[in-house]
Amino acid sequence: MIECRGVSFSYDGAAQALDGIDLSIKDGEFFCILGGNGSGKSTFAKHLNALLQPDAGTVRINGMDASDPELVYDIRSTAGMVFQNPDDQLVATLVEDDVAFGPENLGVPSAQIAQRVREALKGVGLVGFERHETHALSGGQKQRVALAGVLAMEPRVLILDEASSMLDPRGRKGLMKACRALHERGMTIVMITHFMEEAAEAGRVAVFQAGRVAMLGTPEEILTQADELAQLNLDMPESCRLGVALRAKGVPVYAQVREADMVAGIAQAYAERSRTGIAGRPFAFDPRIPDNVSSALDGADALEPVIEISHLSFSYSLSARERRRWHKRSATAGKSSKQALWGNDPSSPWALRDVSLTVRRGEFLGLAGHTGSGKSTLVQHLNGLIRPQEGSVCALGLDLSNKKDAAAVKAKVGVVFQYPERQLFAETVAQDVAFGPHNLGLPQDEVDRRVESSLSRVGLDLSTVGDKSPFELSGGQQRRVAFAGVLAMEPEVLVLDEPMAGLDPAARRDFLGLIGRLHREGLTVVMVSHSMDDLANCCDRIVVMNEGAVFAEGVPAQVFAHADELKSIGLGVPAAQRMALALTEAGVPLHFDGLYTVESLAGELADLLIGRSGGPSNVADIAKSKTVAREEGC
Repeated sequence: MIECRGVSFSYDGAAQALDGIDLSIKDGEFFCILGGNGSGKSTFAKHLNALLQPDAGTVRINGMDASDPELVYDIRSTAGMVFQNPDDQLVATLVEDDVAFGPENLGVPSAQIAQRVREALKGVGLVGFERHETHALSGGQKQRVALAGVLAMEPRVLILDEASSMLDPRGRKGLMKACRALHERGMTIVMITHFMEEAAEAGRVAVFQAGRVAMLGTPEEILTQADELAQLNLDMPESCRLGVALRAKGVPVYAQVREADMVAGIAQAYAERSRTGIAGRPFAFDPRIPDNVSSALDGADALEPVIEISHLSFSYSLSARERRRWHKRSATAGKSSKQALWGNDPSSPWALRDVSLTVRRGEFLGLAGHTGSGKSTLVQHLNGLIRPQEGSVCALGLDLSNKKDAAAVKAKVGVVFQYPERQLFAETVAQDVAFGPHNLGLPQDEVDRRVESSLSRVGLDLSTVGDKSPFELSGGQQRRVAFAGVLAMEPEVLVLDEPMAGLDPAARRDFLGLIGRLHREGLTVVMVSHSMDDLANCCDRIVVMNEGAVFAEGVPAQVFAHADELKSIGLGVPAAQRMALALTEAGVPLHFDGLYTVESLAGELADLLIGRSGGPSNVADIAKSKTVAREEGC
């Protein structure tokens, strides 16, 4: 039992991060906490295992007072916590040693530790990675190691603070499966998330705002309240959006928080109306995917290449001699059959294997792939942060294997990493943004111009924030400052590695809109993302990575037409497309097997169920809607 009574907390003695929280979480409950960035979610979570103590009020974990220093050890043994960023949690060099760290500190016998490590790594899909170095793992793999380390301690309460934010679709699904299994065994789960589909799996949901509990109830009671959620910087699940859109078109179905329930409700409505003869006329099914579904790519092959990658291979672990030996062995032995549960070959030393692709001037290119597929390694090659071991990378006509050319390219190909606010370091915002231009040797008046201009482009005013410490700003403002620092270099190409990680839905929309505006201003954009919806809505072209190699490439409709193939490598399709496929399997005769949005799917279903539609139902209309959306921000 977790009991919080009148819990208040301030980091600076002035602004309240928590303000009189009254909340109880029952033993064995699956409890979810939602809220916008800065609402107090993470601060609250840190009180649940005594990382923080309240300024006022009490927190009790299974009857233990979290403010009692003599009980801290017992509380942290009872309530295990997985942080949003795994780099804050990993302590050992090797994976198995990191997972063993917690049980060792609990005094668990060695034989039991080994068993716990095996079971924990199996549970997170990292069998075979025991001897891998933690620093060489991808962000998503690190997150799984952090989770395994907590599971190995066998806590009674598992606290997950945005633990799925860096995971691919299969990883998120695997995490939710693991949480359900633990919950069925009696473990209390407290999950903080920005993914509404995860919140739908909980027994109860609390929504935080300004350090207070603004909403509390079941997922059905909370996640269907569109207006209230919007005011709290949150969205409904996509299934609810579809239900609301259908109701607005006169279709008598109810919004459901779970996709399976929404699909079942629509399928039932179709079956009932078909029996009564009321349903609209079914369309002839057309499985064809047009070769050219996006006007944005008309004549794309003629666009000037800005980055050309040819037969690029890279390994973090092999020397040149070892790479040659590996090539010889693999040519005769074939690909390893040993696969981790969540989608990586632990025996492969290759981060990238024979990658060839072109980035064209003015396009918005998306990079998708499972955790550990090589996406982050690839983007670090785009401006010479990593130099190729095999093959070549040319950017803006310069060979990046040449150290001097690579240095010149860094100013024109700007890279924004995961959690870009961690790139901040200067005393003031103005100094941080000015760092890059100063290093280019620009005169002071040009530096000043660039600082003011780049801050303005990201929606910040120099006179308001210029003299402030970047660490005094909100998380969203810090991320904008980090963007401004890259833009101040006036790059021709903007490379973004999971730029929306950890942002609430409202902030996510803001940043997608910002990136869309920068693209319309002429920047070539390359964006890595685990969000299939973001890639579908924003990108002209998508490259899918798998095990360090290019798996698929094409416009969004072409890529997402292959749902089964994407699922096989740990990815998925946008939510609307996923529901459309499920509806087809349930017997609803959707007439076009293309890339759906919630609006286009609702329009077609309305046509089918009641004979009228207000939304696009074909690729041409979808492309038109996409163009309008881009003008407003992707």
